[in-house]
Amino acid sequence: MCSVTREPKIRNYDYKHLDKMPDLFIRLVGRPISLRNSQDGLFIECKPVDTKHAVRAHYCKKGLIRFIRGDYAWAMTNGMMVGYVGRGYTISKLVNALKTPPKGISSITPPRRCRLSKAGANSEAAYCTEHTRRFKYRETGQTAPPITIRHLWLKRD
Repeated sequence: MCSVTREPKIRNYDYKHLDKMPDLFIRLVGRPISLRNSQDGLFIECKPVDTKHAVRAHYCKKGLIRFIRGDYAWAMTNGMMVGYVGRGYTISKLVNALKTPPKGISSITPPRRCRLSKAGANSEAAYCTEHTRRFKYRETGQTAPPITIRHLWLKRD
């Protein structure tokens, strides 16, 4: 069975914070039971993007960074950001913001259009970014692998 949870309380990578709350968490169907069931699924963080919520300062430094520092999806290699975009804002703002990433965000690849993604009446084509993560897993001491984030920007005006 698949389930969607809004703002579940989950722990971060080193278990020091037990109440991290991604906006949405989708448990996947047919996954084997593992030690990290609470981490096995699609983590989605949502942020507005407009004149009051800048791409660098809000979307990146208060949203995207959570995947990179191990707050969300620390046991996964994929995650998703959803931007609720105001008039005049396009995904090119994210491309520009990540040309020189904010502190703490290390990009392996610049934002690029995800394969097979198409723009819709109320959304742009999804873009993908890949980021290194520096935290180490508590159980093994190994550094976390890179994470790919899909960025879906939805028009709200």
